[in-house]
Amino acid sequence: MSRPSVCILYGVCEGPRIASRLIRALTTAGFGMTRNAAEADIIIAHSGGCFALPQTHRATMVLLVGLPCWPGKSTLKSIQQKIWLDMRSSSHDPARWLLKTFWNSIYFWNMRNNYAMFRGQRRQAHRSIAHAVLVRNKDDVTCTPNHAHFRFKHSPPLVSLPGQHDDIWLHPKSYINLIRQYYG
Repeated sequence: MSRPSVCILYGVCEGPRIASRLIRALTTAGFGMTRNAAEADIIIAHSGGCFALPQTHRATMVLLVGLPCWPGKSTLKSIQQKIWLDMRSSSHDPARWLLKTFWNSIYFWNMRNNYAMFRGQRRQAHRSIAHAVLVRNKDDVTCTPNHAHFRFKHSPPLVSLPGQHDDIWLHPKSYINLIRQYYG
């Protein structure tokens, strides 16, 4: 039996260096990794990556983590709050925060990824996903707690996990457990 393949769709300022813990945990748990979302068995979309979903794919599970939408709150305000929480939660390990911020600044220039997210957001790519599981972290300042604002065509399960917007990169085990629970 082959290993289920996972594709990670990154948000703005994100990429494999930031997701290294998650990637290691997935491969250790027996999943294969692919960069081709259309061919993946499982898609993990984080933040703006939720808008970069391909129009057609074969995934039987799409984990939407931290879908950025908070009506009435400006994007700038969300970003400021997120950066502040990142700094506060990394106060015990400032070197890790600096390294993450360095990679954020490098990934910011991935305009191909940014453009794909922008196009997907305009066409509301996330709305029609049939096999989605929506994850909102308790302290996520970019994702509204009112999931009715997302206007999905199907009613995906909503899972609340502890942590803030980037928790998936720090504590991958909870997300792998969700995949095991819902995949199949």
